[in-house]
Amino acid sequence: MTANDVRDPRRALLVGIDDAPPVPMQQGTPEGGDFRGYEVDLLAALAARIGAALRFRRAYWSAIVADLAAGRVDAVCSAATVTPERAREVDFCRPHLHLTLAVVTRAGDPAGTALAGRRVGVRAGTTAEAYARAHGAPQPAAVSESNDALYAALAAGALDAVVDDSPIAAHFAGAAPGLAVAGALPDTEAAYAIMVRQGDDALRGSLDAALEALESDGTLHALRVRWGLDR
Repeated sequence: MTANDVRDPRRALLVGIDDAPPVPMQQGTPEGGDFRGYEVDLLAALAARIGAALRFRRAYWSAIVADLAAGRVDAVCSAATVTPERAREVDFCRPHLHLTLAVVTRAGDPAGTALAGRRVGVRAGTTAEAYARAHGAPQPAAVSESNDALYAALAAGALDAVVDDSPIAAHFAGAAPGLAVAGALPDTEAAYAIMVRQGDDALRGSLDAALEALESDGTLHALRVRWGLDR
């Protein structure tokens, strides 16, 4: 895809998204007419800025990077955390949201953020899974494609804790009675960014310029406030 392709309103920007939507980044589905969330608004603002029509391809997170590398999508925007390991496979645009990892437990659990000896749940293929395996839960009790399933298991007492990105953790802890964010995990500061195929400098450059403009004019801050991600 060239820079001219991206700016041509007749040309679609095909974005890979998680088939298990990471609320509040995304919820609902494009084909269901209820697709909404911080990243949904972000993508709409970016598409308007670069003059591209948005299309979406859904896949579970564990397969989404392979879709990008194979050219089945132009970009991935679905709570994608920037990591050195992923940067060896894809190129990242400039970050659009900063976060940490957090632990969610049932309210009043005295164990706090401790993971050792606990029944821990994580999303498959995520930085949360990598952290849990390296810090007290080398064999997590549940590795799932679905956040909904993990938090339902936690609320039902089948898990003791879920490790997740802080925006997603805060949403589920607030939405499910009896759950609470136990705290952030140390040294897990990170950022979300849109991923493009390695070497697709034209698309990355267009998106980076648009992201910089949206940050400068206050649009990104307004979106973060709208979705409870900033004050």
